[in-house]
Amino acid sequence: MAAAVTAAVSFPSSNKSTSLSSRTTLIAPERITLKKVPVYYRDASSSGRSVISIRAQVTTEAPAKVEKISKKNDEGVVVNKFKPKTPYTGRCLLNTKITGDDAPGETWHMVFSTEGEMPYREGQSIGVIPDGIDKNGKPHKLRLYSIASSAIGDFGDSKTVSLCVKRLVYTNEQGETVKGVCSNFL
Repeated sequence: MAAAVTAAVSFPSSNKSTSLSSRTTLIAPERITLKKVPVYYRDASSSGRSVISIRAQVTTEAPAKVEKISKKNDEGVVVNKFKPKTPYTGRCLLNTKITGDDAPGETWHMVFSTEGEMPYREGQSIGVIPDGIDKNGKPHKLRLYSIASSAIGDFGDSKTVSLCVKRLVYTNEQGETVKGVCSNFL
């Protein structure tokens, strides 16, 4: 469906001729495409503004959707192998504080065993579900952390995954100390 629209456009006054671009596209609730030939104008009004008229066509038809094809499978990237209802339970092999005592906050380097069951690539993230329940009595939700290690892990055997996590600790408006659920669980 298309409809014709006429718009008046006002430009600031100048003594010079001004050229408008030959094509302008605006995206709003509907697609608006303005097609015009180069327009030149010279101030001829006493109000200090020039007015030109532009004819536009408005279309509400969406462009054809292109099906997205993931290249992850072709590249051997494994995604979502484990789910929150059927998680992988790993064992922490190493948990080392990597910030100094005088640093603001604490950052920890953690190495977890995957026994080779959880292949990953650089740039992926891993979901961690902390123990316990939230204030509504439901199990805590999954938190995502960027993987810090290379695909072969810290020990080079592809059987570990590493995270670097800053513990979240802050004081709320009531003066109470609040600790992040997952960063302090880890």
